[in-house]
Amino acid sequence: NVEFIQFAFRWINCLLMRELSLSSIVRMWDTYLSEPNGFSSFHIYVCAALLLKWSTELQAMDFAQIMQFLQRPPSLEWGVGEVELLLSEAYMLKCLYHDAPRHLAR
Repeated sequence: NVEFIQFAFRWINCLLMRELSLSSIVRMWDTYLSEPNGFSSFHIYVCAALLLKWSTELQAMDFAQIMQFLQRPPSLEWGVGEVELLLSEAYMLKCLYHDAPRHLAR
């Protein structure tokens, strides 16, 4: 019963600056700058890749635990390697779903 607005607002508006280290942010934004509409479009796939990465853990938590986890995820300790893997997974999601006619419809 977690609504996206309860955690994603910060992820979208702050571009994950609170969830990643500065070196990881620089690496991620480098990719955003090289992608067409990277900040407005590719960023959504990066956020989705984060949720998929932690899907198993999140499904085992109650509401309060999920909110705490999503507001302070363990990604602050990530290095460039973890961010590159995340970006790769986001790119796969983009390739799979970006041109799908109803991928954002309910």
